[in-house]
Amino acid sequence: MSLKDKTVVVLGATGNVGAAVVEFFDKEGALVFGTSRSKEKFDQVRKEYGWSDAVTYVDSDFSSDEAAAESAKKIMDATDGKLLYVVNNIGFATVGKSALEATSEDILSLTTNEFLPSHRASREFIKVLGDKDGATVTISSGGFGHGLQPGMSKLYGGSIKNVMLINSVSCFNSAIVDDGLKVSVSSACIWFGVSRKGEEKNQFGFPSDTDSGEKLASAFATLAVGKKAGEVVDLKSVEVAVEVGKEYE
Repeated sequence: MSLKDKTVVVLGATGNVGAAVVEFFDKEGALVFGTSRSKEKFDQVRKEYGWSDAVTYVDSDFSSDEAAAESAKKIMDATDGKLLYVVNNIGFATVGKSALEATSEDILSLTTNEFLPSHRASREFIKVLGDKDGATVTISSGGFGHGLQPGMSKLYGGSIKNVMLINSVSCFNSAIVDDGLKVSVSSACIWFGVSRKGEEKNQFGFPSDTDSGEKLASAFATLAVGKKAGEVVDLKSVEVAVEVGKEYE
């Protein structure tokens, strides 16, 4: 199945992962809509990654239940009801503290500001896509959700957020089956650093393949077209992401 002429929204389109996904989907001929916290940032990243003029910015707000429901409906309307695939890359998670240092307030802030917007977005798009054959929601998560190795203790916040994201996949799919919906949810669980295009380190300062985003994006394509429906796909290396991406091809 191809992305050509399919309508996609990438939530969090200007992050390291989101920008690469938009670039790949755009080149594959998808009709891509993207969200960002800043239109100025969106336009800057458009130039950086060379997105075509066909990539469309859409304003959104997932800071509350009401705003999330309105945003999902607004984006569906902007696509003339043709939206089929959602890639949810919302949120940035690190409190910069270890499990011994993070306070209850730190974790509450992380949950409120990073996990909940992502959760609301997935939930509301599942609702608007519910009865569409082949519709998917792909959630970006991370290997930190499976635990941290020595030297990574300061990424405790990222681990907590990703635990919740990974768990949400089975919870959403359980509700989808119980409610008789057709949409499916999966997650690309990324275990490696993803840098900006041409850079060698990610936002945490970890080494990264300079074209890791491009290679990762093909794996997101596989998930978006439904070839891993209902799964949490562990992308433990760039090489694994490439292999998963071949299933799209």
